[in-house]
Amino acid sequence: MEKLIVMNGVGFGYPGQAPILSGVNLEIKPGEKTLILGPNGSGKSTMAFLICDLLTPTSGEINRCSKQPKVGIIFQNSRHQMVGSTVEDDLAFGLSLKSITTTVLKKKVDYFLEKFNLESKRHYNINQLSGGELRRLALASVLITEPQILLLDEPLAMLDKENQVRFLDCLLDNILPETTLIWFDHEVRNIRYTNRWMVLTSKGQLAQVSLKELNSKAFLADHNLTPAPLQNLEWGLPGRISGSIFGPEGVKFD
Repeated sequence: MEKLIVMNGVGFGYPGQAPILSGVNLEIKPGEKTLILGPNGSGKSTMAFLICDLLTPTSGEINRCSKQPKVGIIFQNSRHQMVGSTVEDDLAFGLSLKSITTTVLKKKVDYFLEKFNLESKRHYNINQLSGGELRRLALASVLITEPQILLLDEPLAMLDKENQVRFLDCLLDNILPETTLIWFDHEVRNIRYTNRWMVLTSKGQLAQVSLKELNSKAFLADHNLTPAPLQNLEWGLPGRISGSIFGPEGVKFD
């Protein structure tokens, strides 16, 4: 299968500090849905910034294969990626850099405002939005440009349950099946939206992991990962419920 990005022995560290990442190897292919797990401070955001070319490796290399793949990213703090003064302006910005007519641009902006439940906020200043609205606008502003690779950096952080559900609905309803997804998080429950699972180790390296390992209380504790609620229930009631309660739940990106 064609590769979009290949990371070979990639390391990164800030001047005067110990390396955050060391010897990371990763192949990114079209359509894959990957969850990269790691506790806070493990280098998840750094790795995301390296993939989208916001940082340059201090060792190793990143090869962007064939044509330069179009990468979109959702930051942990969505305010950091807003460029327009209003909701409508921010949504239109990415498209305004393309060679499309004003009519097409307006139609796409109107469509995404409706799909992401932001129509009533069209003329609102960015600073007037709630945290959940900001996160949905960030997602809409990226997906409207149809990226080949979508990076999510703990996208549910700091959102209440209602806004988490709204964000996930918008993601599942609007991401293209062929879009490559790389989701960075510390919570194992997000495995259900992916089909490939990796862990950033304490040595700053990346390791592929199995569903069996991610169902292990000892493994999650060793890697400082947050279990899913049902895992905690199962561990508290050994032998009373199925050992297969956790894992992919048939969610499809179509």
